[in-house]
Amino acid sequence: MGERLTRDVSQASGPALLSEEQAAFCAGRILSNYGLGLVRAKWEGITPLALKAELARQLGGVSWPAIVAGLDAMPGRHPDYPPNVGQLQALCKGCEPTKFYAALPAPNLTPEQVAERKAAAEAMVRKVAAPRYDHKAWAKKLRAEWLAGRNLGMQQQVMGSEALRERWHMDNGKRECSPLAQAEAA
Repeated sequence: MGERLTRDVSQASGPALLSEEQAAFCAGRILSNYGLGLVRAKWEGITPLALKAELARQLGGVSWPAIVAGLDAMPGRHPDYPPNVGQLQALCKGCEPTKFYAALPAPNLTPEQVAERKAAAEAMVRKVAAPRYDHKAWAKKLRAEWLAGRNLGMQQQVMGSEALRERWHMDNGKRECSPLAQAEAA
């Protein structure tokens, strides 16, 4: 019987095949997860030998760790019925580890091109780092109005002077704004 499976497996077309033991392992896992009744209902008329040969052919291009992981995931993905061989193949291929690729080679640039790209990158950094909005513009506007002699509400004076860390006063008979460090020292 082992010779017949080997012959059936060897006649299957494809670049890589599972060994007889691996195909039997896969068929056994399907059988143990779903029971003989569901397996027979799914593959009625197909001999176990033909099923193993098809498993060997369809799963031959998949790595063995991915096949085992796919068989482990099989009951969760197909809880009520055994998957067909194509579904099992897709499940196993989905368990292949991610392949990492080597880095690309460094570009072959002249020193002038490197300097141009460096200057462009630094210009982008300056543009991104440049302040886009003055969050204290409202307080500066209130200060200008107060210094121009416009009467402001008490809350406007308090909030504007605190936001700018200044003391708005009329100590010398005219309106002035002094930084808090100078105001505290006086």
